[in-house]
Amino acid sequence: MKTYEEVAKKHDLPLDTAERFILYMRRRWGDPKDEEIKCQVGYASEWAERFKYMVEYSASDSEGQRILREIDK
Repeated sequence: MKTYEEVAKKHDLPLDTAERFILYMRRRWGDPKDEEIKCQVGYASEWAERFKYMVEYSASDSEGQRILREIDK
């Protein structure tokens, strides 16, 4: 997998959750070069599972929680 979209699909995220996951990942780690690496090493999969089981807020640090609040407005 090379993109967050592929990761979301692999983890069977519902469309609204997939959109939030992709927005979060790209806002939190915005460098496009990092996306492929995060997908290949499993980091994006870890986050996809956090979104799938709705624990993304508790798994995020203060910066991540700020981004989630912006997305959820």
